[in-house]
Amino acid sequence: MNKKILISLSVIGVVAAIAIGGTIAYFNDTETSTGNIFVAGALDLKVNHVLQTYNDVYCKTCSVEIKSDTSNTVVSTVDGDDPVSMPHAAVAVSSPHPAWTVTGDIPEATWIWATDPTTAHDAGNINVYYTFEKTFEWWGPVNGVTLSLGVGTDNGYEIKLNGNIVGTDWGEYNYRSPADVYTNFGNYIVQGTNTLEIQVKNKAMSGGTPSTNPGGLLYELVIDGDCNDNYFKKNCTLWGEKDLAPGDHFFMFEDVKPGDRGTNVISLHSFDNDAWACLIVDNKTDAENDITNSESKLSDAGEPGELSQYIKVFGWTDNDKDGVYEPLAGETQLFSGSLADPVVRLAIADSTQGSKLIASNPVYVGLAWCAGTQTVAGDGTITCDGSGMGDIAQSDSLTADVTAYIEQWRNNESFDCSTVILP
Repeated sequence: MNKKILISLSVIGVVAAIAIGGTIAYFNDTETSTGNIFVAGALDLKVNHVLQTYNDVYCKTCSVEIKSDTSNTVVSTVDGDDPVSMPHAAVAVSSPHPAWTVTGDIPEATWIWATDPTTAHDAGNINVYYTFEKTFEWWGPVNGVTLSLGVGTDNGYEIKLNGNIVGTDWGEYNYRSPADVYTNFGNYIVQGTNTLEIQVKNKAMSGGTPSTNPGGLLYELVIDGDCNDNYFKKNCTLWGEKDLAPGDHFFMFEDVKPGDRGTNVISLHSFDNDAWACLIVDNKTDAENDITNSESKLSDAGEPGELSQYIKVFGWTDNDKDGVYEPLAGETQLFSGSLADPVVRLAIADSTQGSKLIASNPVYVGLAWCAGTQTVAGDGTITCDGSGMGDIAQSDSLTADVTAYIEQWRNNESFDCSTVILP
């Protein structure tokens, strides 16, 4: 009896093991988190310089000259037989057709097309169209510039500047002299990057060949800003949003006199994270240079120079980017003072004033400087009086670095620009 009982218990144990094993096999589940990492949040600052004046003269591009050459891009076609994927660089026409006499009217340009030579398909019995594109930079006002766009094509064309039609001529003989010239399109130019787009039609020719019916584009665009020998216009620089590099100057003046003044508009753009922002003026050199007769009478001997004591700066949130302080329109003061201290820290946004830079939203800052006494009225009018500057700063020079600095806002509520020490 006892033996039978023991056998029965063994059978029960085997059945239980099979049941448990089946449960594990059919209802198994795992969840794995792979590749766990910690990456510090990134801050990427871009700066642009959209406006500058000196004694009420605006910085502007002195001249622009672009022309048909291999820096142009073929961007599209209608019914064309271009073997290269678009967009691609235009190619020079190695054997311009003898009938293309308009060349003499635009001597600096080169005949270009999508291929060289024109393909047999494009020279045959079907109208084909190619669109060529070229970009150029223009900064500052367009008022007073001289514009000239000369064009020749085989055959017809339509010209657009920033999407606006400058001129159209779908006729057959646009390759003959004289060239078509356009001048009245200044209102289509924008500050920054401009895009010139020319669509060219090669008219169908029954039995046409690459030598008898080639396609081609010849043009030259000249914009003359009439800067003459003006030092400021020739040396001031404006730029779009970018990382600053050597040669990017907010200020470059070789002959500052009492009462001289100017304005700048820059933007700070923090990508990826909200941030605090400052402008830091450091690495300053106040040089005495040659002591003039007027200075010697003031016992002005030895370094350093005194110019930084007389350069005053005022900054504000320039919401409409026009270089005019408008407190009645909601623009607010950011800082005011001189450049006399060895390091000048100007708060754009920190715990003491201003609003943080929202990630990916640019903040525009107006700067006004004055050689002398700067006064800001309640309505926003900024004046500069150089009468108190005297002769002591004659021939002196001031050079310095201007650094745009940002620091993460999150978990950094007490950040203060006055504590920043650059590496």
